[in-house]
Amino acid sequence: MNPEKFLIKPETVNSFTTVYQIMDHARRRYPHKIAYRQMETRTDESSVTFGQFAENTEALRAAMLHRGISRQNIALLGETSQEWISVYMAVVSGVAVCVPIDKELPPETMATQLKFAEVKTVFCSKGCLRKLLKILPECETITTVVVMRGKGDETAEDCETVLYLPDLLREGRALLEEQGAKALPASVDPDALCVIIYTSGTTGANKGVMLSNRNIMGTLRGCARLLHYPDVSFSVLPVNHSYELHAHIMSCMYCGTTVCINNDLKYLVKNLERFQPEMSCMVPMMLDLLVRKMKKQIAESGKQAQFDRAMLLSKTLSKVHIDIRRRLFKEVLAPLGGKLGMIICGGAALSQDTADFLTAVGVDIYNGYGITECAPVAAVNPLAGPRRFSVGHLLPTMEARIADPDEDGNGEIQLKGDNVMLGYYKAPQDTAKVFTDDGWFRTGDIGHIDKYKFLYISGRLKNLIILPNGKNVSPEEIEEALMKQIPYIKECVVYAQESNAEINAIVYLDPEYRAAHGLETPEQAKAHMLPDFETFNSGMPGYKKIADFDIADTEFEKSTTHKIQRFKIAAIKK
Repeated sequence: MNPEKFLIKPETVNSFTTVYQIMDHARRRYPHKIAYRQMETRTDESSVTFGQFAENTEALRAAMLHRGISRQNIALLGETSQEWISVYMAVVSGVAVCVPIDKELPPETMATQLKFAEVKTVFCSKGCLRKLLKILPECETITTVVVMRGKGDETAEDCETVLYLPDLLREGRALLEEQGAKALPASVDPDALCVIIYTSGTTGANKGVMLSNRNIMGTLRGCARLLHYPDVSFSVLPVNHSYELHAHIMSCMYCGTTVCINNDLKYLVKNLERFQPEMSCMVPMMLDLLVRKMKKQIAESGKQAQFDRAMLLSKTLSKVHIDIRRRLFKEVLAPLGGKLGMIICGGAALSQDTADFLTAVGVDIYNGYGITECAPVAAVNPLAGPRRFSVGHLLPTMEARIADPDEDGNGEIQLKGDNVMLGYYKAPQDTAKVFTDDGWFRTGDIGHIDKYKFLYISGRLKNLIILPNGKNVSPEEIEEALMKQIPYIKECVVYAQESNAEINAIVYLDPEYRAAHGLETPEQAKAHMLPDFETFNSGMPGYKKIADFDIADTEFEKSTTHKIQRFKIAAIKK
């Protein structure tokens, strides 16, 4: 089998080295196509074409240069919006260094990140302004706040200047009319630092990942060889994270895909019906939630037997390459807007059962693998041949190797290529630790690569449990098996005590299941689960059996990309 069959032939994108070129490409190729749709109120929306978006971004670049808001670290704080994206494009296109900040962070963490990055200017949405104003006294380097999406009488005693984005846009347009291209940066250095993105903190302290335009374009060029996005997409993940920003929004810009922005998770279903997207980018927890809701609706509708027959028919026809999934499951897909047929999934391990269910009803899942330090994509399942159990085909812009493989071929995945970061901001020692002597990036993930360059992940090096008998156990493998066999487990974490003498688990049960079975206390829940745990253990190798388990009364703490923060659980169990 020729691996090249998975790749779309090289196009103009292969020569792109800056994100500005992507915006310019979209402006020339899709000038009148809607680029972004977003809700302004619960019922009203606004939109902007690719041509208008580029004009706004150019005006912003000119105004920032004119006002001296350049050659500095500029923070972006706010919900996903076309204004946020425009500011990001302006800053990284030869103006300054962008520092996206997670709007969900507690104020003290937000202040720490702003101070650490020595931010001088913050572009902030009106909704996040109150939180920012509270921490400004701590952030002595910040001299300017620019309010996006709104204008009012805000004052900031601890800030020299408060500006408004509409005013900057007007200034920039006037400058461009007077000076033309002279009002813009002379050039964009593809290898210079252009963005600092903080890691999500699933294993402890956040680090500032330094990326260049070339790093970001490594992801965009690689994805463009394996995927092509349809006409309309739906944005639900935080825009400050590299996965949503680069793998989704920037790639949509290249493909001319309209991005419809979800304004709040509580309006998710309503907005799906409104925008009727064909694709989205999500994390596994979102897909698990979708599948649980779909299964529950099927069961409560009294049509389980009818659904099972349809599933059998669909699988039978698929063997002879007849695809009628979307007709068979039209009613099931209706709450997703009726047109959603493609989801790119990354950010954490995806249950194969979840992927198989969604694929069976007509929503194709393209699992991927990445890390913020790789801007962030390293592999993704291609349109031309996705592979079950794999996290995807290695991007053409990346190389990979497996360090110290075991008897099954699994070892640490190490990467090299355009996507790999410049380093960690103001942390040369941390940077040195994650690179080998010969320049390969240590991902910390365990897995293997097949001869067709498909990547398979088995666990995380930091989470690896090394038992006294020398056996290595990936807790993620046991967690997936446990949740598959005992479906009323909503979340679980497998761990070992410091002695590593035995494997333990802590589980969080579906609250509806607990209520339906009268499991009011952890003791009652544990007694109820004990037979199921014994059955589970009977099918596991001796060294993978769970010696004991505890019941959690609340969901586990997670990062804003919905990944369980294992280090907090580890601290509790010590």
